[in-house]
Amino acid sequence: MAAEPSLALRGIVVGDERRATPISWIASSDLPDPTPFLARDHVLLTTGRQLVEDDGRAPGYVRALVDAGVLAVGFGTGLHADVVPPALVDACLAADLPLLEVPYATSFLAIIRWNAERSTARERWAAEAQRSIAAAASRSDGAAAVVRALARELDVDAALLDDRARVRSAAGRGVDAALVDEALAVLRAGRRAARATDGPDGAWTLVQTLGGAGRLHGALAIAGAVALDAPARSVATTAAGLLDLALSTSQVARDRVAALEGAILEHALAGDVASASALLARVGEALPAEPIVVAIVAGAASVDADLAGTALVAQRDGQTVVAASAGQRTAVAAALDAARAPVGWSAPSSWAAAGTALAQARTALGRSRRLALASATFDPGADGLLGLLDDPQVRAAATAHLGALPTTQAGARDLALARTWFAHDCAWDAAARATGLHRHTLRDRVVALGRSLGLDVAAFADRATLWAWLQATAEPAASP
Repeated sequence: MAAEPSLALRGIVVGDERRATPISWIASSDLPDPTPFLARDHVLLTTGRQLVEDDGRAPGYVRALVDAGVLAVGFGTGLHADVVPPALVDACLAADLPLLEVPYATSFLAIIRWNAERSTARERWAAEAQRSIAAAASRSDGAAAVVRALARELDVDAALLDDRARVRSAAGRGVDAALVDEALAVLRAGRRAARATDGPDGAWTLVQTLGGAGRLHGALAIAGAVALDAPARSVATTAAGLLDLALSTSQVARDRVAALEGAILEHALAGDVASASALLARVGEALPAEPIVVAIVAGAASVDADLAGTALVAQRDGQTVVAASAGQRTAVAAALDAARAPVGWSAPSSWAAAGTALAQARTALGRSRRLALASATFDPGADGLLGLLDDPQVRAAATAHLGALPTTQAGARDLALARTWFAHDCAWDAAARATGLHRHTLRDRVVALGRSLGLDVAAFADRATLWAWLQATAEPAASP
C-alpha cells in the first residue's frame, strides 16, 4: 500500500512482520477505542482527533490496536493535525506497529477503493490459478503437475510426501529436512491436520495432511517468504483437495495390486511356483531372482514401490510376509524398519524351498520377540528344533495342557516358581535363594505343580515336557 504512487503515502514507522501480512480490510475511525469494530489483519485510518485532544492516550490506544491484531495505522494529516503526533510515533515505535502518514490530498475513500480493486484483482488471479491447477491434475503425471503448478502460482517451495513423509514430487527448491520431520510428526498422529509455522522475516511453512483419519495417504508441504492472503489460501486448498482426490483414487488401485501380489506370493510359498510365475508373466513381471530370503514382520508393513520386481508382499494373520531377492535384503530391511515391529528373516533359499524359508522366518521372528530384538535371522544353532516352540500351534497346545492354572493366583505363582527353577538349571538351592523360599518349600510346590499336570518332575522326560510348555507359553520380552 505504501508503495502505491497514486496514494502518496509516507512511511513513518516501518514496523515488524505485520508489514508483510496481507490486508483483510481497511477501516476508518476517530473513536477513542475503535477495537470493538475491528478484526485481525485490518488497517485503521484515522484523522487523529481523539489523539490531538489528549496525546497521553497514544500508548494505550496503540496497545489496544496491537491486541486486536491491527496491521498498521494510517494517520491523516491536514485536518486536526498538520503532522503525525510525536506521541503516536513513539507508541508505534515501541510496539513495532507500522505507521503511515496520509496527506490531506489523499482521501480515505481512495485508499479503501484501492484495496477493494486490488482484492478483486486477487480474486480473479485466484480463479485463474485454480483453473491452471485443475488442468494440471488432468495430466498423466497429475499429482506431480499439481505440485509444480502450485509452486509456480504461489511462488513457493512445494512438495508432495507419502504416508511415511518421503518426498514423491517437489517443485521450487523442494522442502528441507526440518519440514519433512514436521510432516512426519503430523502423519504419525494419524489425524487430518494442517500445521502452519511462522519463521523470521515473514517466512512460513504449512503441512496439510491428505486422506481421512486412520488412512492418511500423505501430506502437502509448502514453504514461502510472503504470507498467503485469503485468495492464495484458496488456491492452496484447491491443490490439496485435488491431490487428496488423486491419492485416494490411486490408493484403491494400490490396494487391489497389493491383494493380487499377496495372492501370488501365497501360491509361491505353498509350492505352486509355476502358477505364481505365470501370473506375474502376464503383467510383464517375474518372481524375485534367486537366491531369495523370506521375512515376517509382526504387524503391517510396506515395501517401497521402487523395489517392485525384487520383492513380493502379502498380509496374513496380522503379519506381513515379504519374499525378496537376497541381494535386496538391505533395501527391504530399511523399508521394514519403519514398521517399528520385530522382524524374522530366513536363510537364503530357492523358490522350490520357499515353504521351508517361511518356517525359518517364523522361527526367527519368535526369537526376535522373545529376546526383544529389532530383527533376527534364522540360525540352526540358536533356533533348531527348539525354535518350533514359538509356533502358534505349539503355543496353543501348551496353553491347553496348562489349562486354567495361569488364570488363578496360586497357579500363576507356582508356574512362576517353576520358571525360576528351570532358569537356575533345576538347582533347588540356587532357585530357592532367587525366590526367597526355603528349598523344601520350593520343591514341594514345584512337585505339586507337576502332579497337578500329570507329570513327575523327578523324571527327565516329564521335566523336559514341563519346560517345553512353559517356554511355549512364555510372554515375549518387552520391547526396549
